[in-house]
Amino acid sequence: MQNEDYNELREQKLEQLPVLFTPSEAMEVLGVGKNTMYRLLNSRKLPAIRIGRSWRIPWESLEDYLLPK
Repeated sequence: MQNEDYNELREQKLEQLPVLFTPSEAMEVLGVGKNTMYRLLNSRKLPAIRIGRSWRIPWESLEDYLLPK
């Protein structure tokens, strides 16, 4: 495989990966405080992924919360 082919394949794969936010980054996007953010996460009103003690919030969750269907 040539280097150019590898780079193109790598870029395609990176575009498919979900964008994940930390709670502090998501707080800025939503314009809410720390208590509200963790209330949304713990109540599952804002779907997120918990990895150990850390939360990661997918962009799609923020989008759905801001623009409900």
